[in-house]
Amino acid sequence: MGTRYTEGDVVATPDGRGVVAAVLTVDVEFPQDEDDLTAVTASDDRPAYVVGLESSGSAAYRASALRAASLEDDSVSEVSGEALTEVVAEDIEGIEEYPPGWEYESVLEYWHSVGGTWSDCVEDLTEELDDDRARQLCSAMKDETLGTTRWRNRF
Repeated sequence: MGTRYTEGDVVATPDGRGVVAAVLTVDVEFPQDEDDLTAVTASDDRPAYVVGLESSGSAAYRASALRAASLEDDSVSEVSGEALTEVVAEDIEGIEEYPPGWEYESVLEYWHSVGGTWSDCVEDLTEELDDDRARQLCSAMKDETLGTTRWRNRF
């Protein structure tokens, strides 16, 4: 059995570095572009990992195609393997305008810091914002991390 990863882990993939945004343990239809879905098989014994990539977009991988990494390390060596899905790079409006000093990498760093889950994000931001605004902002950040809004109600 390969290494197990959890939401929020920083990993190196064949497509670059990213943050695990979902651990799939059931079969799902994963978005490929605006209209297409690709079947991803997953189980408790053989999960698939949806990774929000630093270069933008996301893809699903098996553990064998991932390696633990750090967002601060600029020298990420290549990882062998391939994605179970193509990299999703839909043109979404996840975050209309970043806060001053933020960029896409800041979203990944924050997503990693709160454990990589929507619920942990909401819990963290509810301390500063009202619950509805925290939910909206966390949804936008997950949209941005995955490169699609089609994760909602899917995984």
